Order: sequence, then structure tokens, then C-alpha cells
Amino acid sequence: MKNAPYRPTTLWLHEAPSPSVAKYIDAHRGEFNTDWIESGYPYVGPAASCFRRLTKINPCEVYDRFEGQGIGCWTLKRDKILNELTADLLAAGDFLKGKIKTDSVSGAPGGIGAESSKVWVSFLDGGVGVEVLLCEHERTNRVQGTQRTTIRGPKAYRALLELLGFDWTNRKLEGEVKKPDRAEILQLVEHALTPTEH
Repeated sequence: MKNAPYRPTTLWLHEAPSPSVAKYIDAHRGEFNTDWIESGYPYVGPAASCFRRLTKINPCEVYDRFEGQGIGCWTLKRDKILNELTADLLAAGDFLKGKIKTDSVSGAPGGIGAESSKVWVSFLDGGVGVEVLLCEHERTNRVQGTQRTTIRGPKAYRALLELLGFDWTNRKLEGEVKKPDRAEILQLVEHALTPTEH
């Protein structure tokens, strides 16, 4: 991927976020300081250091994790609000010509005055998204925030890892009939990064 002519030098900047990163930052509704968040791109090392596969969704968590948006489900090992890796994943989805869908609900389950926001970027066989939940603490009324980042679809997962710079995952993933050749994923990424002529 290092030789790909259209690989971005930066994914996003705080003063110029990609469309989905802007939506992600907006989901915090001015309740948290967002000035410090910045991109950690490019990444190195195995994906297992940052991601884990979910085999079951816990309905008690209040997050639906974009059910039905693709086979397989991956999340972050450390998934906290205003997460740099979440922002980079969303920006990578934008670079891969993903389509953004957002949704917000006031009075969402999860606590007093809870508000839920979703940002989903669909591409290939799935996509990447984040659900942000803000709610007031029942005793202090301070606003608390939690989030869940989700990747769906094995091709989408591999394309994100390839674009971000993680090591190639040399095993079959959930939803794959056979393990794809890395060149196939590289071609998908390069095709998405190639500017379209108008």
C-alpha cells in the first residue's frame, strides 16, 4: 500500500474534518471539549492490538451496533468518547467513497435526559459507524458520554485496515468463504482512492 499513488498523506485535520468526522464531533453537542482530538494516522502493527471481534451483541448495552448492515462485527478494544481511532476509521470510510447516514434521538434509553447519535458510513459489503450516548448523571446532573464503534463486513474491515496501515490479517474472517488475496483488497482500496473524472 505504501506505493499506492493516491494514498492520503493525512486523513483529516481538526480544522478541516472529513464529513463523517464532523458529524462524529457534532454528536458530542458541545458538552465535551473536542479541541484536543486529532488523527493518529498512519497506524502500524497487528489489528489485534486495537480491534476485537464480537460474536454476540449485548442488548443491555443499549447499542444496536448497526445490526443488519453487514456480516461480522468488529469493535475497538478501547472504545471511549472522542476516540482518535474512531475518527480515523470514519474518515477512512469517507476516503473509501462511503455514504454517510446519521440519526439522533432525544430521550433515548440509558439515563436521565439521554440523547443518542449515530454516524454510519456504508461501503463495500458493510461499513463503519459509531453510536454516541450522552446522559445526565442522576445525582450530579453532569453530562456523561459513552460510545460504541462498530465495523461490519469482512471486505470493509480489511479495506479499513489496509488504508490505515495495519498489518495484513492472514486468516479467514467471519463471512468469508475463502481468505481473499491481499492484492484483491489493495485493488479495492486503490480504486476507491483514485479520483473520478467529471
